[in-house]
Amino acid sequence: MSSRNVYLSPEEREKAVSINKSLFRAKSAAEDGQIHCEKLINLVVQSITEAGGRIDYAEIVDQNNLEKVEWIKGPVVFCVFAWFGKAGLIDNIEINL
Repeated sequence: MSSRNVYLSPEEREKAVSINKSLFRAKSAAEDGQIHCEKLINLVVQSITEAGGRIDYAEIVDQNNLEKVEWIKGPVVFCVFAWFGKAGLIDNIEINL
């Protein structure tokens, strides 16, 4: 458990799982052919927001140089920073197509 999780209530902790779940949904969508980053970002933002989170950032970046990408054409990292209650939570997932 992350040290930041101590700042979450039990209810917030349950809702914060939406960050990781939404990243895995985005990875699955990319593997199924959705390689437009804006659509994948919107999917994640909507999921986290619906769970009660506040997005600070959600970006898909090239795995080699960490520059933002519009389309997934190689290895990328999907990075998210979101707030649930008083806790700022960071998560990311590699997507290798």
